[in-house]
Amino acid sequence: MGDVDRCFAFETHRLALLSTREEPFEGGVAYFDDDYPERYISNFLLVNRVDAALTGERLASLADDILGGAGLTHRHVTVLDEGGERLAPAFRDAGYEVGGIVVMVLCRPPDRPATLVAEERSFDEVRPLTQEIYRRELPEAPETAERFVEQHARWDRILGTRRFVAWIDGAFAGQCELYLHGADAQIEYVDTLEEYRGRGVARAVVLAAAEAARRAGADRVFIAAEQDDWPGSLYERLGFDPVGRAWEFTRYPVGSGGTS
Repeated sequence: MGDVDRCFAFETHRLALLSTREEPFEGGVAYFDDDYPERYISNFLLVNRVDAALTGERLASLADDILGGAGLTHRHVTVLDEGGERLAPAFRDAGYEVGGIVVMVLCRPPDRPATLVAEERSFDEVRPLTQEIYRRELPEAPETAERFVEQHARWDRILGTRRFVAWIDGAFAGQCELYLHGADAQIEYVDTLEEYRGRGVARAVVLAAAEAARRAGADRVFIAAEQDDWPGSLYERLGFDPVGRAWEFTRYPVGSGGTS
């Protein structure tokens, strides 16, 4: 498989481990985590092929049938196919937010080394940082924020997640997660507390995770970034090159504030 196919295969392997059930449909698979129905990225439709018969209107209807049939009020669809661009206008018309995701693979040395020290720590050690990240992300939903923290703890147990953290002035400043499977590795959840941004935290934790992945035998290290958002340019400076693109379509419940 090529770069992007291996990255997408890794993602579907991870989803299969984390989901409580799966429901195939034309073009892909719906994944569910029934313990966390409020988490959009755990209860959604994943499309891995877009043919002429699969229109945006048809896919939006399938999302209503499958996610609505499961009692969910949100709608979230991820398309791992360049054909997702063709579907975007129909989803916009249906009230969805449309976003592009760039998949990037580590291909080169970074433009410069990190200036901060980043180290691997257990989830329990950095739980307070994860709690603070979600508390700020979901200020109006503290119970949901804490449930998302507990979901990360569950993911750690299932996936054997490795976690890298950086400090500034003795305080946790940011972190990222590393997932390993065979010769492939994914870096995810790169988060820096707002007051420490612009000081090299993301650079430190991503480079530490990438080095750990290489030492563990991974020959393919990848990361995803929102299209046209600043992390993509940072990851390019760290040695990651774009290899493919995915599309995300999300319709939030009325009054949800965009919780995902």
